[in-house]
Amino acid sequence: MAAVTTADQIVREDLSDLYINIDQRQTPFLTRLKRGDDLENVKFFSWALERYDGRVITGVPENTDANNFETDTQTQLYGRSQKFWRQPHVTVEANTINRAPADFGKYNKQVIKKVQEQKRDIEQRLLSDADSRDDDGVTGREVQGLGRFVNDATSVGSAGAALTFTDTQTTIPTAFRTPTAQIYVSTLYSTNASTGDRLDFKESTLNGMLQSRYDLFGKTNELSCFCDAVFRQHATRMFQNQQTLSGSTPIMRIQQLGSTEQHWMGKGVMLIDTDFGPVDINLVNWLPRKSGAISGRAYFLDMEFMYLRASGLFLTHQQLPDLGAGPRGLIQSILGPQWGDPQAHLKVDPANATGTY
Repeated sequence: MAAVTTADQIVREDLSDLYINIDQRQTPFLTRLKRGDDLENVKFFSWALERYDGRVITGVPENTDANNFETDTQTQLYGRSQKFWRQPHVTVEANTINRAPADFGKYNKQVIKKVQEQKRDIEQRLLSDADSRDDDGVTGREVQGLGRFVNDATSVGSAGAALTFTDTQTTIPTAFRTPTAQIYVSTLYSTNASTGDRLDFKESTLNGMLQSRYDLFGKTNELSCFCDAVFRQHATRMFQNQQTLSGSTPIMRIQQLGSTEQHWMGKGVMLIDTDFGPVDINLVNWLPRKSGAISGRAYFLDMEFMYLRASGLFLTHQQLPDLGAGPRGLIQSILGPQWGDPQAHLKVDPANATGTY
């Protein structure tokens, strides 16, 4: 008796029209950077720093002529730009004939995806410890990462060695480097088998770093913290546990806020109050790691004078000739960061996030 069986049929593949991509990491630091002046020289640019002089509080004797005169002291810091490329391409067969999931123009999808990839490339480079360099014909110009800029050139953090300057033209003068008091390289917390965790980096530690900054500038404006997941969890330990003073008797009751009463600016962004002004804490994926592992890195930044100096090319798509293999193009950016004053920022860079005691 005749029959129709599955074995005799052509059974088409059942493939959903949806792509599953749960990687939705954003670029909050790049988004927060203000747009500065356009680059006018791709190889080299600079910005000026100046300071107020110290106070003159001694009396002037009678019958004294003015014979010592003052001028303003200004300093230049230098940066380089960097060219970033992403190169979308799909075959002519894939783009025009083959049926595939999310089939709404495969080349267009590639362009959108590579723009997002380049934003991540830029943010990771900006937040890195890398030093700047000039084009040597093999490797192009590269920008100085924030970890190298917020740096005293002597502290040893997660890199395992001091971050010295290798590019002489962009080396930060010693007098303008980030004070050691504003760089933390010890453990975030320590563990004891019998007594549990002990906070090493605590609220008083942060206030001490902020005080160093205040002593330099007399300024208590809002700072922005960009940190990785290890430090973000440690921040919860710091600010959701009431601190006590050893050897002191509590004489005043302080209300402990519940977790639902914390100040939140948005999803995943926490606003804390310190003795030297508010700080918003932002979770970022692209901070430096130690041997591939999240290290506990955090930057506390005064973003008032930080700028992204871009050229006319910033996440720009350029269609390239199709020579028969299918549509192709170039996503291109040329830009450089203007980091402001190194002494205005703080860095947490624990050599090891945890320890024992």
